[in-house]
Amino acid sequence: MRKRHLVAPTLGGIAILLSGCAANLQTRNTAAQATAAPDGKPPATSIVVPAASAHTIVLRMNGSAVATSASDWLGVKTEWREAMEGASQEASTKFVDETVGRSSGKGAGTVVDVHVEDFHFVAPGARYTLGIMTGNAFIQARVSFRDLQSGPTLGERSYNTSSSAWQGIFAPTSDKQARAIAADIVKQIKPR
Repeated sequence: MRKRHLVAPTLGGIAILLSGCAANLQTRNTAAQATAAPDGKPPATSIVVPAASAHTIVLRMNGSAVATSASDWLGVKTEWREAMEGASQEASTKFVDETVGRSSGKGAGTVVDVHVEDFHFVAPGARYTLGIMTGNAFIQARVSFRDLQSGPTLGERSYNTSSSAWQGIFAPTSDKQARAIAADIVKQIKPR
C-alpha cells in the first residue's frame, strides 16, 4: 500500500524535471513604433492588428546569409513552422505556411515576416545526450507584422531567446525557444 503512494509523486517529480525550463525571451518593438502617439500618449507596447486581420496568420520566413547558410537552417524553419501552427491553433486562428514559397494571399489576415539574423540550433535529443557540450541555444530574429490585404506594416518586433548549456539537460532547446516566440507573435496579433 505504501509503495503505491510513493509511485505517483515520484513519477510526477520526474516529469517536472524532464520538462525543462522555460525559454528566456526578450522582445523589443522597433524605434518606428516607439514614437509617441499624436495625442501625446506614450507608445503602445504591442502591435495593433485590426480585428478582421486577426483570424488568419500567414508565415513567411527568411534569414541573413549567416542563418540561411547554416547546416541547421531547415531544422530552424521546421521548428518555427510547427510552433506557429501550434500557437495559431491554440488561439483558434487559421494558419497559412508560406515558408517554402510565396503564394498570393487573399482575404483578411496578418502576414508574419520572420527574418532570422542568427541562431544556434540545439535539438532536444542532443541536449539530453550531450548536455553542456551542445552549447547555448539561441535565436535572434526580427518580425514584421503586415496586413495581408492592404500590405502596410503594422509594426516590427525583435526577438532574442537564449539558454545556458550550464543548465544541463534542463536548458531550453530550440523547439522551446521557437514556441515561446510563436506564442508572443500570436498574442500580438490576437490578444486574449
